[in-house]
Amino acid sequence: MQIAEAHVDETYIDGWRAARIICSANLVPAPGQYLLAQAGIGTDSPLPVPVHFAAPAPNGFYAAGPLPVAWTPGTTLTLKGPLGKGFQLPPAARKVLLASWSNSSGRVLSLLEACRRQNAEIVLLSETTPESIPLSVEILPPAALLETAQWADYAAIDIPREQIEAVLASQPVSDCLHLLHGYAQVFIETPVPCGGLADCGICAIQTRSGIRLACQDGPVFNLVEIIKPQK
Repeated sequence: MQIAEAHVDETYIDGWRAARIICSANLVPAPGQYLLAQAGIGTDSPLPVPVHFAAPAPNGFYAAGPLPVAWTPGTTLTLKGPLGKGFQLPPAARKVLLASWSNSSGRVLSLLEACRRQNAEIVLLSETTPESIPLSVEILPPAALLETAQWADYAAIDIPREQIEAVLASQPVSDCLHLLHGYAQVFIETPVPCGGLADCGICAIQTRSGIRLACQDGPVFNLVEIIKPQK
């Protein structure tokens, strides 16, 4: 884990890319991992803010939204990380499903470059069309989940912690996700203020193996550990 200063170079309003952050290469998180960031006095909350990778950028990376509105170009950040466990795109994956129930699809779109390197087709389930993504990405409404679950050989899903039970238990979502449980991963959006150092329990997640902490054991989990067995 590294601790170093960085700065916000540009900010964006297109949703999935919130800012370009200039930092050393060893601070750039992998897709699904996070950094803990704090800005100068008067521009930050008392608790550190989790920052996630959205896309590569020269001399740093594009951070996924949302980020604090007080972070403007030139804001100096203290970054700690990278932290947590990220997505693991299988080398053999050629049909990739990305889906997000969060406000931004940036955390699952962080896999675009890895998919491109192995010539994988990509389908994004989204209510809106995010700007600045390749035309090769097919965008479908969330109602196409069953169709894409049958098509995909890997899926990356983003769900806020407070919506896990509702999303995974709803029909027909539950049936669709059971098609994916052997080759899908889920990013669980939750506060991770201690970065795994204090075992504070704020980010506790119920899994089949018991309580796990998203700050250490996640925030990306295998879907089979989160989804309830079918009766």
